[in-house]
Amino acid sequence: MKKILLIHGWNYTNYTTTKCTDAWANRTSFVSSLQQHFDVVKINLPGFCGTPDPQRPWLLDDFVSYVDKVINQEKPDVILGYSFGGAIALHWKYRTDNKNVETILVSPAIIRQYAETSPTTAQHFFKRILPKKAVAWLRYWYLAVVKKNPYYTTATPVMRDTYRNIVTIDLRNELKALQQPITLIYGEKDTATPPLLVQDIIKEANVKHTLEIIPEGSHDIANSHTKQLISLILKKGGPIEN
Repeated sequence: MKKILLIHGWNYTNYTTTKCTDAWANRTSFVSSLQQHFDVVKINLPGFCGTPDPQRPWLLDDFVSYVDKVINQEKPDVILGYSFGGAIALHWKYRTDNKNVETILVSPAIIRQYAETSPTTAQHFFKRILPKKAVAWLRYWYLAVVKKNPYYTTATPVMRDTYRNIVTIDLRNELKALQQPITLIYGEKDTATPPLLVQDIIKEANVKHTLEIIPEGSHDIANSHTKQLISLILKKGGPIEN
């Protein structure tokens, strides 16, 4: 049986401070279905579901280095990244050019439809004239009080800054530059990470990636379209080994 490594997304209900233990607990049916076909390995990224926060705010490269160690230890045949986990998997593929691991991205956050933490002209102005502590307080006030962003308000300080580091990433050029084909699976009506944002880049890519779009699916196709998603994963994950 082939081994598949699951890399979860950024869910504020999964912060370690919530006392959760499994970042895939909200997608148990999907994981159970995968376990019928694969040896499933799940990890909890730093800051999530019992894994301690990073000691400093992390960048995408830090998450990739963390996952790369797990991949070298577990030696999976397939890695599956969901949402932010898809960004990690894509950047890992770009950085390592690994040819031995099938890479599948589900609802990947290659670029987001919106990013409330993107700096505005006003924010750039205040950053130039105000002390760092004042800028940090204004940022918190804007995101917590005005926007009431739970990804930010429920996070510890280090996870807040880490969230700000990753929420505005744009990996379309990395997708275009990959030397090994990967599979991307989206819901047709995903408003968080719409497939339209990557379709043109895929056409211009150096290699022929596979783009699958599940009709009527949203960002959470693992729950809403479990059977269709599993079928596509099996299609690209290769023959099942006994």
